[in-house]
Amino acid sequence: MVARPPTVRALIAAGIVAAAVFTTSTAAPASVTTRVSILDGDHTMILGWASHDLTTMAAEEAAFGRSDAMISTYVDFVQSPAFPDDEADAAEARGSALLIAWEPWDWNLPADQQPEFAPALIAAGDYDTYLTSWLTSAQQRTADAEIIVRFAPEMDDTTRPWSSGTAPGDSTPADYIAMWRHVYELKQAVAPDVVMLWNPLNYGAGPHPFEAYYPGSAYVDALALDGFNWGYTPMSQAGWQSPDDVFGFTDPNGPVPRLKALAGSKPWGIAETASAPDRPADFQPGGPGYGSWGSWVFQWPENPPYEATADDWITQEGWSRMLIERAQDAGASFVDFFHTVKETDWRLTDTAVGREVLNAGS
Repeated sequence: MVARPPTVRALIAAGIVAAAVFTTSTAAPASVTTRVSILDGDHTMILGWASHDLTTMAAEEAAFGRSDAMISTYVDFVQSPAFPDDEADAAEARGSALLIAWEPWDWNLPADQQPEFAPALIAAGDYDTYLTSWLTSAQQRTADAEIIVRFAPEMDDTTRPWSSGTAPGDSTPADYIAMWRHVYELKQAVAPDVVMLWNPLNYGAGPHPFEAYYPGSAYVDALALDGFNWGYTPMSQAGWQSPDDVFGFTDPNGPVPRLKALAGSKPWGIAETASAPDRPADFQPGGPGYGSWGSWVFQWPENPPYEATADDWITQEGWSRMLIERAQDAGASFVDFFHTVKETDWRLTDTAVGREVLNAGS
């Protein structure tokens, strides 16, 4: 039998999962002199999470006993158009990276009613004044923290104006590539130290595989995937899925091997991930999970060198631990959890999974 890799707790203790300065106060930690980076090439995997807001994040840090090493936030072109300086301040104080989803739309309106944000218009320069101003602000903060920008992410889905399959003005992968290259060239001109992250969804609902949207290695600084275990939430289509089901770590045609093939020597990671909460009754006889997983997960749960018990497969805690271990072994530079309430309660706070996965002090 292949030896099982170190536990996440051991990985944290060894420095594999990056930790920053921690404080139990809701105020920002004192400034630090070192900072994490996905570009440093030391193979240290950064672990962070997206919170509802900075106040909530401070409370989560107190619960977890560690700082958020990759602060994640979201901005759009209309409702939240400014560069997020408050989040940059928080990242600077902790020595953390700042991961920003920069989305070219108005997130308060339906995606199919925003033809003014068509990728072809952005590629043509219609938004250059705004883009240049925002990127200039981003560059000014790169001395304080690593600024990582997920521009127009999850392009292989169908839920954004930049997605193929979204009407009106349905864009094509070529339109997306033209837009991306234009924004990247602006970034290189005014914000060369900003990391621009190309970020598809693991299995998008759009008509094209994510490779069709790749703008080329010369136009990408780093890459990432998003993917979730939806469990038995109302939006679930596949039921409970293991980390390998979601990201295909061991499948040559899975999302992670495909992304790594595009990445080459560039850093890559997981920018959004989480598991739905588990309900034990779902996996007992008569429950929806029992029919799909069968009794084997209880009788023969071993999956060397990863899942060793049923809890490693079919609990939120086990799922999250296994996801981190698999991502580390696959060479990911970072993992960022989607730690908020949206389609379901994705949060880890005040649960066994939070204390086990993210608590560096125990």
